[in-house]
Amino acid sequence: MKTALITGANVGIGLATAKALAQRGFNLILLCRNEQKGARALQEVKQANPQINAELLQADLSDLDSVRKAAGYVIDHYDRLDVLINNAGYTPDKIEFVTGGKTGQGIEKSFFANHVGHFVLTHHLMPLLKRTAAETKDVRVISLSSAAYQMGRKARLFRRIEGISTLQAYCDGKLANLLFAKGLAKETAGTGITAYSVHPGVVKTNFANTSTGLFKVALALAQPFMRTPEKGAETSIWLAAAPLKAIGESNNGGYFQDCKPKTTRNPDITPQNVDWLWNNSLPFV
Repeated sequence: MKTALITGANVGIGLATAKALAQRGFNLILLCRNEQKGARALQEVKQANPQINAELLQADLSDLDSVRKAAGYVIDHYDRLDVLINNAGYTPDKIEFVTGGKTGQGIEKSFFANHVGHFVLTHHLMPLLKRTAAETKDVRVISLSSAAYQMGRKARLFRRIEGISTLQAYCDGKLANLLFAKGLAKETAGTGITAYSVHPGVVKTNFANTSTGLFKVALALAQPFMRTPEKGAETSIWLAAAPLKAIGESNNGGYFQDCKPKTTRNPDITPQNVDWLWNNSLPFV
């Protein structure tokens, strides 16, 4: 049986993805920040398919020691990891900065959690991912991005910008998620590991429910058109479970929406910026 690890699996798209993969026979590791909510999600996942094995891991993606500890546990206790879904998304109700970065001035917290935390998690799980890929020739890393990547700007990444809005920070993180998938595909080429980024659509969840300002207004206007978490999870599920032939070998590193590769539109998506993001993320591992 295949094993998948899903971050942010306690609610919304993450929980819908976990339940669907359980029904498809995947064993699951649910990595959640809130242990109490994670425990409830774990019960739902087990009810979806009592035949699979499922485990809860607590970790905060904005706390890299927590991330490293969780990854170490997986390395020590699992002999395979077929799918890693970097699903968790964090947007605070106000801009905060966490320690890190070359300047020592800190980095905006949602970017740190959504990109740096996932980068570090993936890096520390890489020995297990590569070991599994050596046996199966089919390991997949799926990162949740968003169409909001179009408003992301490379110039704002890894910087402390006092006037940045929560919407700008969110868009920057989604651009980083997309660039990370491309960088991972390049770094693991030929190993049996493939990487993808996903736009799930605008999904009605508790995500960003404490946001303020323009972000709050945009979410309110989008409410009537939002998808269910189950609909939003469909592309992640498909990328995790579909035959590689159906996804397409040439789409490694690609950006997907509605189970199809999509052309990206942001001048900051360049091979040079893919490498730049990777190199600036490495010091955090």
